Amino acid sequence: MFAALAILLLLSSLPARSAGDRSFCTDASNVTYSPNSTYSSNLRSLADELIVRAMESQSATGTAGTGSDKVYGTVLCRGDSTGADCGRRLREAFDGTINANGAICALHRDVALYSELYQLRFSDEDFLSSFSNAPEWADGTNLNLVPAAETRQFDGLVNKLTRTLAETAARQPDRYATADAPWSSQGREQTVYGLAQCTQDMPPERCRACLDGVVAEMRQKIGLGRMGGAIHGARCTLRYETDTQFFTATGQRKGHALLIIGTVYAVSILCTRLLFCVLYIIGRRKQGKTNSMEQPKNIDEILSLWKMEDTGSEFTLYDFLQIADATDNFSPSKILVEGGFGPVYKGVFPDGQKVAIKKLAAQSRQGLVEFKNEIQLVAKLQHRHLVRLLGCCVHDEEKILIYEYMTNKSLDYFIFDPIRRTSLNWTIRVKIVEGIAQGLLYLHEHSRLCIIHRDLKASNILLDTELNPKISDFGMARIFPSDVTQEKASRLVGTYGYMAPEYAFGGLLSIKSDVFSFGVLLLEIISGKRSAGFQHSGDGEFPNLLQYAWQMWKEGRWRELIDQSLGDEYKPGDMMKYLTLALMCVQVKAVDRPTMSDIVTMLSSDDITVLEPMQPAYSCTSTDVLVNVNVSCTRNYITLTTVDGR
Repeated sequence: MFAALAILLLLSSLPARSAGDRSFCTDASNVTYSPNSTYSSNLRSLADELIVRAMESQSATGTAGTGSDKVYGTVLCRGDSTGADCGRRLREAFDGTINANGAICALHRDVALYSELYQLRFSDEDFLSSFSNAPEWADGTNLNLVPAAETRQFDGLVNKLTRTLAETAARQPDRYATADAPWSSQGREQTVYGLAQCTQDMPPERCRACLDGVVAEMRQKIGLGRMGGAIHGARCTLRYETDTQFFTATGQRKGHALLIIGTVYAVSILCTRLLFCVLYIIGRRKQGKTNSMEQPKNIDEILSLWKMEDTGSEFTLYDFLQIADATDNFSPSKILVEGGFGPVYKGVFPDGQKVAIKKLAAQSRQGLVEFKNEIQLVAKLQHRHLVRLLGCCVHDEEKILIYEYMTNKSLDYFIFDPIRRTSLNWTIRVKIVEGIAQGLLYLHEHSRLCIIHRDLKASNILLDTELNPKISDFGMARIFPSDVTQEKASRLVGTYGYMAPEYAFGGLLSIKSDVFSFGVLLLEIISGKRSAGFQHSGDGEFPNLLQYAWQMWKEGRWRELIDQSLGDEYKPGDMMKYLTLALMCVQVKAVDRPTMSDIVTMLSSDDITVLEPMQPAYSCTSTDVLVNVNVSCTRNYITLTTVDGR
């Protein structure tokens, strides 16, 4: 089949197969549209647009129309195609489905066509926003097998090659990569060629996740020991072939890919040694020869924290195939959230246990240091308001963390949505605030180490079945010396809108940095308004949520700040206490802010008088001076780019 297609490619004067090598008409109940309908007109317009754009860059996505007649579409030509050839093939493929007498999926509303050289999908359902790769076509089950004795070694080579391709393609601007690797079989030197490609609208982490899912599916859908195979999908495709260079390779890209292949082999050796080290450390721990109070210094020692004697917790090193199976091979449909360091998937193990799986993107700035940091900190921390780390997975270049699954996602999923936040009444919000405060107090004062989270925000507050809060994401957390009040951070990390001014502009870090973030979060919970990108539609102009809250509090108009969905279910005195406390936490000077111990005490007692706060940070005085950094305010107010922003 592939040879026949290659001949067709070389003999360009011959007509291309307009129907593709595999077609899917996936409409529910085979629903069709009429040739002269609005849907048909929208589809033709979209096809014209996508073809023109694909002739320039090999791929395109887009929409046309509105309502029930809206069409979503994507096209992809192989990265080594010429613009004219790409446009011709796509035009013939679209004509074969749009025309009433078309041979394939004629007049269907949801169609996917796949070929070795191009692919397209359009639908009246929005498959673009989820980056869905469905439907997929797996091809290669009829190809030759390597000798049985060589199956394991060959499959290992293919796995390394395809994973290298996935990583390389995700990093390329055109989301396309080719590579080859040497293979020796029964005294004969051979070469395995591979190709990976995503649509160019996909961010690197999405492209990598899509291709990783395809790689994980290879064994099941193609079979073991196959000398070639391909999986084509709407958003990404991957193929390998033995002794057949089915693509046109450039010297530069091929050389780069070969260098990565060599690196992957080296990493494989290191990972093997790592596992032996881990087993050795476990043996020492069982013999009682390891001091559990020593601080981990490298990943070997961190992975030895499987058995936490001081807490009695279990920490598991998971197998990569377990994780792949639990996430349907890292299916985009399983993504819960796109984190700053990579996607978080929902996983289900065979026994029914649900977990949250954080897969660090290969190009993420969260490297080995942050990975070790998160294991070291979270595995040791045990508190009802901190998310529980169950284990990790280290597989080749993959770094994966497995957490307990939180049914109700994160706080930002509720609090910033005008409909969902109505389910968070004042009693529930108080419970959430108090839980977050208790979790931070544990980090600052009651755990074995004083820990500063550094990225406390609504998206890092997870909610369980009962809407109890749990602080998550400790990749940027830092152990703080017990004998100093503040220190200079070597690098700036965190999220704009939650960062204390002395840290954002001077790099000075202390427990009061988390207190400031807590104050911002408390204002968000009270108002239902997001601090980042704050907009106010009422009278007056305010640069941010802090300034707006301060003005409403100072003028006695604080009820205008309160989330209207709360109605009158709260007591005015209680609300004033929470609002005043929030403003105390976001004061300019760190020394003026309360500690988490003070905050927990004030939240739990009605007899303690909350002091009157001073003007918050990031606010302009009447003379238009930014009080915390003493620079002039402009109509753009303040912007901050963090080195490792999320």
